[in-house]
Amino acid sequence: MSAVTLGPDDAVELAASARIRHRTAGRVDSAVLGWCDWYTADLPDAVATARRAEIASDLFEEREHSGAGATGSILGRALRGIPADLTWRGARLRRAAIGAPRGTFPRTMPALAHLAALALVGWGALIVWRVARSMVLGGWHGAADVAELSVVGLLLAVVGSWLLVVARRRAVAGLLLAVAAYLLVRFGTYALMETSVSFTAFFSTSTAQMMFLNRIATGAAVVFFLSIAAWWSSPREIAEADRASR
Repeated sequence: MSAVTLGPDDAVELAASARIRHRTAGRVDSAVLGWCDWYTADLPDAVATARRAEIASDLFEEREHSGAGATGSILGRALRGIPADLTWRGARLRRAAIGAPRGTFPRTMPALAHLAALALVGWGALIVWRVARSMVLGGWHGAADVAELSVVGLLLAVVGSWLLVVARRRAVAGLLLAVAAYLLVRFGTYALMETSVSFTAFFSTSTAQMMFLNRIATGAAVVFFLSIAAWWSSPREIAEADRASR
């Protein structure tokens, strides 16, 4: 497709025109444009606008060529293109972070933050699955509040991981993930002990050292996610700060 030089108003008009001409496809087109709005929400305005205009133009051209019959093709392309969209977003995030002012996270931190959040979700899912399995098999002898806190921690981790992608909600995401980390690392370890004889035996061989390590790991995880809430600037904020410093 040729290079797009449309403004935001032009992109909106193209998208609206496509939906008016082919009303049956309105929901699919809206979903595609909504996905584009979501993964470009915290990128610099010029980058986000160009991407949205490109997608709107692409939708319009395909509708004009194939009409309502293009719905299946558009939906399939959108689903297959999700990895490419996220890769494109990652490349723009790295580009926007180059030369970031002091006080913001370095380029590797966003990837590390998402990786840590996913690891926390995985850890929580493992704990909840083991606890549920132990309860079903009748082997659970731990305290009910330990199991409940593990479930709460997993729910907070899932919500926090989702919000972490949205720059305007990143501070909230960091706070949720910090609470989730405290629950899943601090109490999740004890919940896991109640579901595994070997883990309990290993823990009991050096109880004092293991409890100390548990507290250190809990504190490190909480501080890491709190730092996200406090210092991780969005690419848009980085670009604005860079322009202000010139």
